[in-house]
This record gives sequence, C-alpha cells and structure tokens, in this order.
Amino acid sequence: MPETPANIMQSTLPDRGWFADCSPDLRREILALARLKSLAAGSVVFRAGDVGGDLFRIVSGVVTVQCRFTHQDAVLMHMMWPGEWFGTMEVMVERKRNYTAIARTEVTLLRMPGNELQELLRRRPEGIIKLARHAVYGFDLAMQGAADLLIRDASARCAAVLLRLAGRRWDSGPEALLAVEIPAPQSELAMLCNVSRSTFSRVMQDFSRRQLVTLNYSSLTLNDPAQLRAVVEAG
Repeated sequence: MPETPANIMQSTLPDRGWFADCSPDLRREILALARLKSLAAGSVVFRAGDVGGDLFRIVSGVVTVQCRFTHQDAVLMHMMWPGEWFGTMEVMVERKRNYTAIARTEVTLLRMPGNELQELLRRRPEGIIKLARHAVYGFDLAMQGAADLLIRDASARCAAVLLRLAGRRWDSGPEALLAVEIPAPQSELAMLCNVSRSTFSRVMQDFSRRQLVTLNYSSLTLNDPAQLRAVVEAG
C-alpha cells in the first residue's frame, strides 16, 4: 500500500480530541491537504517569531517545544509525541509563532499548509469550532505544567513533570500503563523539574531502586507510569 496521509493516519496511534471530533467528510478533506515531511534529529520545524500558519501532526518521533519569554536562553518546556497536533493558534488567528518546535529525534510529520487549511475552514466553518478545542487543550496543558512546578515535594514534582513530558500525566487508556523513553539528559530534566542536578540525581536513584525508571546515558525510561502517578498523589 502506498504511503499516503490517509493510510498513515490509520496505521498510527488513533487521534483523540479535535480531529476525532470532526465528521468523516471533514477529516478526509483535511487529510487531502496533508504533505509528508521528514526531519532529522535537531532540525527546526519553525522558530518563535516566524510567520506562517501550517498545522502539523506527528506521525513518528518526538518534537520539543522551546519558549524564550524573558530568559536569554531557549528553554525546553514540553515534548510532543506521535498522534499530537501543533501549530493550531496560527491557523485560527494571524500572528507570529510564539514558540520554537524542534525535532528531538528523527520525526515524520503531516503538514497541512495554512493557506489551504484556512480556505477549507472558510468553506467548512464547523471545523473552526473543532480546532478551537485543541487551543483550549494547549491552555490546559500550560496550566498543568505550572501547577506541577508548585508541588513542594521534590519526588512528587519530578514524577509529575516526567509523566507530563512522556504524555502519561493523565492518561487512562491502555497506553497509560506502557513504558516510555524520554529522550533528554538528566541535566535538562532537572531544569524542567526546577530542582538542582544533585536533587534530581538523588530522586532518580530512588526511583531506579524501585524500578520505576531506568537511567540511560542520554535518556530516561519510565517503566511504571501508574506507580509514578501514585508518587504524585502521595506528594
């Protein structure tokens, strides 16, 4: 079978949220716009400040979100996984990108050109309401990230951040129990958890002894997301 956006969507993780909410006809029209895009690890999908309204869906690999805000260095904020969409706001409103998206691993994306998608939405305005759900999801995710950093217990805070980065923070389906590897070194993960490198190392050694995680050279594997969620709840 030839590799097309339609059969790729059928053979990868099922979509939830806004796209799954669209009618079958609208989904087909959106996919008819899609182009496949493959990127090497470290490639920039787009940068903060870029003008453009393309919408992306991750087929394989991991994409990271970096924001500058008031910090002089780009700061890793989040990771996105297969099945996730990004670039929503620029489709809905005309503005520059407010974050940078970078391929953390080799990635394959579906790219919906913004001008063609906007033309489709003008003909099918019900899609705008569906797409707005994803913008709300992004706002909820940002609030969740901020709330996780307010957890006072270091072990619980680290567990919460790692679960969010791995896309396992609030999962309840079968994938909620599956192990997942986070492609980031411990120094970067410590920064994201807002703890010192030594504190993060101490917490991870404890998690490793309990077989909750496996420590790798430049990544970390969550072996038991369910038990890590229990750590968060206990904290």
